[in-house]
Amino acid sequence: MKKYLTYYFFIILIVSINSVKSSYSNSPPDFSFLEPTAKTFLSYSYVSYCDIDDISNWTCTTCQHSDVQGFTIVNTIYNDTTDTQAYVGYIGNEVILAFRGSMDIQSWITNLQFLQIDYPIYPSAKVHSGFYDSWASVREQVRDSIDLTLKQCGKRCNEIKVTGHSLGAALATLAIAEIQGWYSIPSTMYNFGSPRVGDTVFAEYFNSIQPNVLRVTYEQDLVPHVPPENVMGYHHIPTEVYFSTNTTYKTCDDSGEDQTCADSTVGYSIYDHLHYFGMHCCCR
Repeated sequence: MKKYLTYYFFIILIVSINSVKSSYSNSPPDFSFLEPTAKTFLSYSYVSYCDIDDISNWTCTTCQHSDVQGFTIVNTIYNDTTDTQAYVGYIGNEVILAFRGSMDIQSWITNLQFLQIDYPIYPSAKVHSGFYDSWASVREQVRDSIDLTLKQCGKRCNEIKVTGHSLGAALATLAIAEIQGWYSIPSTMYNFGSPRVGDTVFAEYFNSIQPNVLRVTYEQDLVPHVPPENVMGYHHIPTEVYFSTNTTYKTCDDSGEDQTCADSTVGYSIYDHLHYFGMHCCCR
């Protein structure tokens, strides 16, 4: 009972605080949203929830999905202290990096803390301390894995694409903020159901160095509403693509907090968080 009281208090907190809106001038991505591409990257995100040995052998059930056929797995990544998991490989000319979300969504939401740290790369910005610690715990593994993938793929790999769902979307955000500075080839991101990662300064800084991001939100998904906006300055990065139904979507404005997109929802749903595009999360 205590767990559910905490959960409902959390919902009330989101609703009561999510009222102060601001206007920002950010840059849009240089590519347009494509639903088939988004569904492919959602499949890559869902693969990341599978057993790490099955990912290494590309034998998991989700690995057999038609969207991800032809993918070559190069390396899996895991840190047992932070329980952070990811994998890297390639398909065609693209290097793919995917991060796993939480394995227990409801408990993760209920126990989510809002604590922040100064963002080491841009200290006037602040980011969620837990998200950053998880990313930092696998940073070197990620870089080594991308290096190895680029070596194996050869000159044909000329783009890095990063993805993740839920907590994995937050880690993907922090990852691509650094990856764009590691390599001369372009990097882009599709993520799904991301929580807010940092404050308004972080969101604006992130967009200034990496505008080529599409942050997908879906119906009444709860997770994009945490941590609550304007608690400790939390603010989403642009650019959001909001699905109000399974087949109806819009590309939102450049603020990261478009009042006509996910911020407009009344009532929140964990079910929607686990069923983007009607595709059941996670490793199936």
